[in-house]
Amino acid sequence: MAEKEPHLNGSCPGPSIPPPNQEDKNKSRGCFCRLFGCLWKTIAALILIIVLAIFICWLILQPRMFKVHITDAKLTQFNFTNNNNNLQYKLDLNITLRNPNKKMDIYFDKIEANAFYEGQRFDTENLTIWGFKVERKSTHFLNATFAGQQWMVLGANELDFNEQKSVGVYSIDLKCYLRIRFRIGDFIGGNHKPKVRCGLKVPLISNGNLSTARFETTRCDVHLF
Repeated sequence: MAEKEPHLNGSCPGPSIPPPNQEDKNKSRGCFCRLFGCLWKTIAALILIIVLAIFICWLILQPRMFKVHITDAKLTQFNFTNNNNNLQYKLDLNITLRNPNKKMDIYFDKIEANAFYEGQRFDTENLTIWGFKVERKSTHFLNATFAGQQWMVLGANELDFNEQKSVGVYSIDLKCYLRIRFRIGDFIGGNHKPKVRCGLKVPLISNGNLSTARFETTRCDVHLF
């Protein structure tokens, strides 16, 4: 008698799906690492090329900051009135701008000069109406005049003022805010805003008579940023 085939309920299960191959996972991870490594090497190479280009340009151009000197200063009026609350002044300055670069011109688009006494500003003058260019290895001369009166309160600085008045030499600070550009060949670039500070010791000329002290040429501090 023939044996009966067993009755199967439901569908017959197919072959089991094997788990993901660990080797495939390792291959995917390795491809990602190689891609990331190539990307990182490319970025590092670009940075190195840029740094080398900047260094080579610096070696060729040898850029140097411009120099500022106050070569002469004449103070013909500097006194307080109205209970030491009103400053009357007249100050004339001779200024030189020196471009020491051999291969680069400098455009001075703006020079705003501010005169300070004991930390208080008493006058502001614009020294560049149209702007000008200082060519390589050359010097430009400027004249600045501060004249008028300004409401100021001496307060605790009255003692310092009286000491300077007795000597006839006053400590006046000149602070300049500039806007400049550089020219190399036909290329003009940059819009830099350096700051210049000059600490001056200026003798007072009273009735045409100069005090025993004389003004000495003063080199100013220049900061590009």
